[in-house]
Amino acid sequence: MATIKDVAKLAGVSISTASLALNDLPNVSKKTKAKVLKAAEELGYHPNLSARSLKTNKTGNIGVFIYGFGGPIFSDLLETIHMELLKEGLNLVVSTGKSSSELLKNRQVDGAIIFDTKITDEEIISFAKNKPVIVLDRNLDHPNVYSSVVKNKQMVYELIKEMIKRGYKKFSYASGPKRTKDNQDRYEGFLKALDEQNIVPHLQFVGNFTIESGYSIGESIAKIEDKPDFIFCANDEMAVGLIRALKDNKIHIPQQIAVAGFDGIYLGDYITPKLTTIKVDYLNWGVYISQKMILLIKGHDVYEMKEPKAEIIYKKSTQ
Repeated sequence: MATIKDVAKLAGVSISTASLALNDLPNVSKKTKAKVLKAAEELGYHPNLSARSLKTNKTGNIGVFIYGFGGPIFSDLLETIHMELLKEGLNLVVSTGKSSSELLKNRQVDGAIIFDTKITDEEIISFAKNKPVIVLDRNLDHPNVYSSVVKNKQMVYELIKEMIKRGYKKFSYASGPKRTKDNQDRYEGFLKALDEQNIVPHLQFVGNFTIESGYSIGESIAKIEDKPDFIFCANDEMAVGLIRALKDNKIHIPQQIAVAGFDGIYLGDYITPKLTTIKVDYLNWGVYISQKMILLIKGHDVYEMKEPKAEIIYKKSTQ
């Protein structure tokens, strides 16, 4: 395995000059830097990031901590975050579960973007003592923690208010995992809109944010006699599965049961009828939070964090 000493020898420079060039630090001419990088490429040399971390207290890594790898939402977020970090020569480290806590505890990333309610406030605050954190799933009061959160409650409230105006009376809710903040906030918005009109919620069904769980809920609804006339699904993937199950059971949408979801995923346009949804601009959100994180790890002040853009898109799954 090649070492920095080998790179320096092949490039005809000192080890210190090679190190400066490989770490893109000043006091090295462009010509010398080019020679060092060419030598490193020829030898297949890659800097030892662990050793670099010990010397500079920088890993070159940004951690994105999520609660699961499935679904198009995380795909959109991770793709744009990766592209923005790449422009700055930063690595994206994606983690879920127990390994996330270890990465934070051992400070193996220079900054953390967190979308996982299983990571505790205490773990976040401990990491944030000397490194920046952006949280996407909660509001946390700490000088080095910044929040950018989807307007879940407000957007669902507005959608359900409109559905009440359109004459629906028997409202059911298809829930994601009850412990998740997104699901809790969306359910609060659902209940608030109904409560203002003295409407009692019809039924609640529990899923897990997957198409399969939505299909299972749809199968259950098909078997009950007192069916709802409107079902709000806590995300679009469940709504897609639900619509498929209702259609398989000869239930007409929206004539017999109307359906709406949350997220605005592309699959909503590839089912019949097309899905009414609350669309969140996850792609631009990924760009925005990446740029904020880059500023933070460079030592700049960030005075404001905006919410991602969200809007209600009415389509054929509701009348």
